[in-house]
Amino acid sequence: MTRSLSVLVACTALVAPFASARAQGQTFALRPASPKVTVTQDVEYGRSDTVALRMDVYRSAGSTGAGPTLIFFNHATGADRRWFFYDAWARAAASRGLTAVVFDLRFGSEASDFQALMTYLTSRGATLGVNKDAIALYAGSGNVFTAFPLVEDPTLTTVKAAVMYYGEAPVTEFRRDLPVLYVRAGLDRPSVNEEIVKLASLAVAQNAPVTLVNHASGYHGFEMFNDDDATREVMEQTIAFVRRATSPAFQAAIRQGVPEATAAGHVQVRNFGKAVPIYADLVAARPDDARLRLSYGEALLGNAQYAEACGELEKLKGKGLGYRDLGLPAARACMLKGDADAAMAWLKTIPTRFLPPEVREDSVFAPLKTREDFRALFPAR
Repeated sequence: MTRSLSVLVACTALVAPFASARAQGQTFALRPASPKVTVTQDVEYGRSDTVALRMDVYRSAGSTGAGPTLIFFNHATGADRRWFFYDAWARAAASRGLTAVVFDLRFGSEASDFQALMTYLTSRGATLGVNKDAIALYAGSGNVFTAFPLVEDPTLTTVKAAVMYYGEAPVTEFRRDLPVLYVRAGLDRPSVNEEIVKLASLAVAQNAPVTLVNHASGYHGFEMFNDDDATREVMEQTIAFVRRATSPAFQAAIRQGVPEATAAGHVQVRNFGKAVPIYADLVAARPDDARLRLSYGEALLGNAQYAEACGELEKLKGKGLGYRDLGLPAARACMLKGDADAAMAWLKTIPTRFLPPEVREDSVFAPLKTREDFRALFPAR
């Protein structure tokens, strides 16, 4: 059994205690902020052969439809859509100004069911209070395995934000235009949390807008199993995240920053060849942005374009950048270009107190070791 499949099985297996919890009268941690929630049930959003696909839409009384819409991605159909856990989440969200959607989602047909839902919501959802420009998605546990790859598809631009609770998924490339709140239950099974940390680390390495929240005292399914203020804080934070991350101003900021964020992500995973052309276009549009040009020079250096890097970094002299931030990559680029004098000149711009001692043993600068001016950079300390 593969690692991902074994973790999926673990996540799915942990859903089973939810049913027994219900039988024991387990409560839901986040109560509705208001009892005035209306539910429009069994709205047909699509068909599959002869099967009607339906959804329930939750709204607070008096809602204008201007607030965000939160889709709950739960493997359930028919009456199972209204299981108390799903219903409680939807009511809690709706009572706080969101439009909540719980829809028929069949095993094996997730992509087509979800696409049908999105087509309906973006074309006809306004009549149900759906704001098609502010749609977010929630998935928890084993549902994350399918939902996360779906929302990270770069063509799914109708989803503006996502929330993933205590589950992992086979995602290898993250969108830089999709804010994600990734919530970890600290008391979950070690194998599940290990995979969550790995996936969150990959997202950060790719410079994706993913926020990891660690509910240290929370069990898997903490919405039911931890009826306490720490759990309520995480859930309120989730609602606030959806509202903030789908707002027009936040979305505009995310979109504006995508090219540079993408280039920086490529650099972090050492894919310099993809970063260089993005930075080149950005520098052409913002030639006076010193920090941007520094990043471009470092990407050129990483891509072994030493002469170009040396030339770009030369343009940054006197632009107010940090001594080491500019001096070290410039010295390295010029040295690798074959210009030892230029490299030495750059090293001299760095005050000795800021010059890392490991530079002295760096193999790139080995040809400088015989020079008196190089040795003078490293006085006995």
